Amino acid sequence: MVTTNVIYRVFHISVSGSKGTCFTIDVDRRQYLVTSRHLVERFEGSGRIRIYHEKQWKDLDVDLVGHCTGEVDVSVLAAKLQLSPPFELEPTSAGLAYGQEVYFLGFPYGMAEHVGDLNRDFPMPFIKKAIVSCILFKDNDVQVVLLDGHNNPGFSGAPVVFAEPNRRNYKVASVICGFRATEEPIFEDGRATPFVYKSNTGIVVSYGIKHAVDLIKGNPIGYEMRR
Repeated sequence: MVTTNVIYRVFHISVSGSKGTCFTIDVDRRQYLVTSRHLVERFEGSGRIRIYHEKQWKDLDVDLVGHCTGEVDVSVLAAKLQLSPPFELEPTSAGLAYGQEVYFLGFPYGMAEHVGDLNRDFPMPFIKKAIVSCILFKDNDVQVVLLDGHNNPGFSGAPVVFAEPNRRNYKVASVICGFRATEEPIFEDGRATPFVYKSNTGIVVSYGIKHAVDLIKGNPIGYEMRR
């Protein structure tokens, strides 16, 4: 069961017409928005995104904390207000194990459920389950967490959360950026045509939350939390 300390932190966003997911983390008593870089990569300095609230899109002014470079598809923004309660959700992959179950939360194809006050008039995200298939450590300290699950468009920027065995306190381990696709031939009457389609392999690609924390440590401009 995914608890409110996770659910309350997940938001549906729209940036230049592209829709996806973001979530909040708290570092040194400041709150930040984490999402996929490909959703916000045009941001420099300050700007505006849209967030879904009370069944409508609303403008949200944000400052850019930073974009990761290279293959790491992670960016961090700072809103000018506190978006979620300061419920504990540690941003770390410490304790994450091969083969363990994880969850990721977001808004596939823009779908969501509206539950009014139960989620402060924000839409309830979809929750999907996966298992950790592989954790890769690449050059330049890049951490990639590959999951066995089924990702859909709209989950970009979603948090991957887990709880250590016999514990219920969730942590956020990584950020969803997409899925591994492969081209498959299209057949007609048993014969291959010149056409192909992209097939979802079920390998979900995410990048370690450490990359977001590194950006924050280098530019700690998040909204100062009220206790």
